[in-house]
Amino acid sequence: MVGASATADVTVANCGDAPWSFTDVSPDPVTGPSWHVATDCAAGLVLAPGATCAVAVTLAPIATGQTSGGLWLHNSSADPDELIAFYGRGVDAQAGTAALSFEPAAVAFPPQPLGSTSAGIAVALVNAGPAALVPSALVINGVDPYDYSVTGSCKVGRAIAPGGSCTLTFFFTPAALGPRPAELVVDSPQLANLAFLSLSGTGSADALPPSDADIVEFVYPPAEHYFLTGSAAEEAVLDASGLWLRTGYHFHAWSADGAAPGTLPVCRFTGTPDIGPNSHFYTAAADECAIVAANPYWVYEGTAFRTLVPVAGTCSAGTAPVIRFFRSGSDVTQVRHRYVVDAAEAEQMRSTGWLEEGPVFCAPM
Repeated sequence: MVGASATADVTVANCGDAPWSFTDVSPDPVTGPSWHVATDCAAGLVLAPGATCAVAVTLAPIATGQTSGGLWLHNSSADPDELIAFYGRGVDAQAGTAALSFEPAAVAFPPQPLGSTSAGIAVALVNAGPAALVPSALVINGVDPYDYSVTGSCKVGRAIAPGGSCTLTFFFTPAALGPRPAELVVDSPQLANLAFLSLSGTGSADALPPSDADIVEFVYPPAEHYFLTGSAAEEAVLDASGLWLRTGYHFHAWSADGAAPGTLPVCRFTGTPDIGPNSHFYTAAADECAIVAANPYWVYEGTAFRTLVPVAGTCSAGTAPVIRFFRSGSDVTQVRHRYVVDAAEAEQMRSTGWLEEGPVFCAPM
């Protein structure tokens, strides 16, 4: 209740076999003003093996609604710094006087082609009373919230009378293959707890245009340097060199200058001459592309092709996983990468000591 308080206690223990010390103990900057922390875990305190210190977290809400915070325990141990996260909810005297239900109870879309938008599914938000319900938040979140959009008469600040309802219509536009879960979260001072509506849909490859690129693998045997290209011009140059050999492996993708819905551009890098790996590196992950582009050991060569990517490490039906392998060496110039679609060849790579990094592309079959 707003105006009341509740406290939770946490014990912090050194579970290792060597002492370590706190370098800083402080609240995370996003911690809300309703939170108060008392602790004898402090900067400079040394915890011997088995020793403990205590944290008391008090929630004294000054407003209705969800609130969160955290306490960082920066320390000198080999483990990452710990964050104690806390969550709470402030409610007023009307809390629990309204009850919200959804009709239907969940939204489930049939498989939808990538990049296209489904027909709408209408859901009624029904207030079972006895007090009016005034939404303070209507938020789509979860794993894939941006695949869903919504319109309707339900609005933040617009009361739903006892026994009354408002309507939301949801639309689904999958950005990737496979299951795309999300949820609608409804908050209101009159609700004792947040209300959740499950949203689900599956991205389908049915609307994808046929792949128009054949990605061919070459190897430079003296350096065991593997290279992928979907360019006929590059293939001709490599064939004519007498140095690069076709391995016989290839997989399908889409051309770099296309815009097949649901496909992602693949960044291509080569090792910086004399200091970087004697290798090529490919990624469709935007964050990984940015990290590698900023690394002085790699040179960005542009978009190699476009591809589909795994969802939760799995490629959808009708596609084959392209597995990335990695091998280190005595120095950075010895680093090698290879991208393998053939199951037997992948097993050979594992048996010869290459590290399997998992599927990174999904090649249409």
